[in-house]
Amino acid sequence: MQATYLFLAAVTNAPPDTGAFAQVGALLSRFGVNWPSFIAAVVNFALVAIVLYWFAFRPLLKTLDERNARIADGLRFSDEMKAKLADAEKLYAERLNAAAAEAADLAREAVARAKIFEERAAQEAIAKANDILRRADAQLAHDREQMRAELRTEVARLVVEITGKVLSKELSADERARFTAAATTEITN
Repeated sequence: MQATYLFLAAVTNAPPDTGAFAQVGALLSRFGVNWPSFIAAVVNFALVAIVLYWFAFRPLLKTLDERNARIADGLRFSDEMKAKLADAEKLYAERLNAAAAEAADLAREAVARAKIFEERAAQEAIAKANDILRRADAQLAHDREQMRAELRTEVARLVVEITGKVLSKELSADERARFTAAATTEITN
């Protein structure tokens, strides 16, 4: 209510009273405060601030929050894929060790047979042992190549899937084939 009196006093340019409101009004008039312009500026500032908040800052903050959520999802997915890749490599190493152990078992068996039949057919036992070793090595090489091919295919599929998720779009068959070929080439080299 005091502000209303002060405002009315400033607008009407009434002669200053000896009261406190009159003294404040006179003091503000000396500094060039024009109450109607000041109030209009305050209202304009408030309107601009509200409009900027609703139409600029809120959508911008919403977009930033969505972007941060997508980045977090991409990082989480990347961590999951790293864990899956580590599991695949562990499985590959286990299978490789099992194949090596099997080959070693086959070799020991061949040596034992060679010792048993050494008196009767030393040459035949040695030939069989060499044949078994060669087949075991060939099988091991074949299994290793097969595991590498499976690993390359799986990693390429994961790269394409990660790329699709990071880019947040569905990849066409042509793009998927191109990404798979590029990933396979990178893994091979």
